[in-house]
Amino acid sequence: MFAYLATFFTFGALVLEIFILLGSTYNQPFLKSLYFVQYSLGDSYINLGLWGYCLGTVKTGVTSCSKPVAAFVWSSVPEIKSYTTGLTESDNIYLAHFILYWIAFGITLGALVVTSLAHFRRGVDFMASMATFLGFVVMLVTFIMVLVVSLRGTNAARDASTNAYGHLGDCVWMHIGAMIGLLFGSLWYCFTCIFGGPRK
Repeated sequence: MFAYLATFFTFGALVLEIFILLGSTYNQPFLKSLYFVQYSLGDSYINLGLWGYCLGTVKTGVTSCSKPVAAFVWSSVPEIKSYTTGLTESDNIYLAHFILYWIAFGITLGALVVTSLAHFRRGVDFMASMATFLGFVVMLVTFIMVLVVSLRGTNAARDASTNAYGHLGDCVWMHIGAMIGLLFGSLWYCFTCIFGGPRK
């Protein structure tokens, strides 16, 4: 029972991580609505994601998205460059966030695949518990990174213009959901090791 709950939470975390990876990559339904932070400048806005950004207006919605770029730097967007000069010193954070996010994704996927293929054996469940907890820690670090950059950017935009403001997007809440899923997955795998026997 515990093992299946652990698998459920780990799978949920993996799905949310995939959505975050796909957010703001293409001008397609659902994908264009996933972003970490949105900057609004009058009637137009910019959605910033892990790989790039999407442009849109209040009336028409998202009209275009940039080509996906690894470790995309938010302050490089021409439309908001003058409003986010305070983020120019944070360029290395984007690379660190990008790498750590892929590490967390790999840990989550690995824990899910290994436990499923090993039929929830006690030793494997213990390793999965450690792996998912490590994934939680990595996701927590990346969450702090993206939260700091997002808040600094929104404050910088607000200070630069009274018409500019920003707010956090769905990817932030998905990130929190993935963190919670990994933490609960780790706990349930741990309970499996303590209270559950090997499964055949």
